[in-house]
Amino acid sequence: MFELNEDSLQWVVVLMFLGFVLRAQVFSRILGVKKLTVHELVEKLGANPPIVLIDVRTKAEYDAGHAKGSRLIPLNELKGRVEEVKKMCPDSTVAVVCRSGNRSLSGTVILKRAGFENVYNVSGGMIHWEGQGYPVRK
Repeated sequence: MFELNEDSLQWVVVLMFLGFVLRAQVFSRILGVKKLTVHELVEKLGANPPIVLIDVRTKAEYDAGHAKGSRLIPLNELKGRVEEVKKMCPDSTVAVVCRSGNRSLSGTVILKRAGFENVYNVSGGMIHWEGQGYPVRK
């Protein structure tokens, strides 16, 4: 039988913490999700045609500030609105953003399972977007 002493408990806490911190990176690799930095996103938004940017935050978060041209589809609605996204993205290329990059990871998985080939998770989300000085619309 495994005995939980103080040393083993510390290791359990450390491993749980690392699992929590690294979960997005691990899931991204396992599921083959591509990532975009906010700088790469700006380039793709300026391309012709521009990449479609889906914001999966809540309406209140979106209204508080969002990237120009992004389209709000809250994460809890995304699965039911996949056909709408397909109409926006006939070439199946889309970037997904949220506050920090965690919810958008879930959004990219939903879209990949729905057949989207080129789905990108925006690393660091809107926190990083604003932190790098990119403008937000309200």
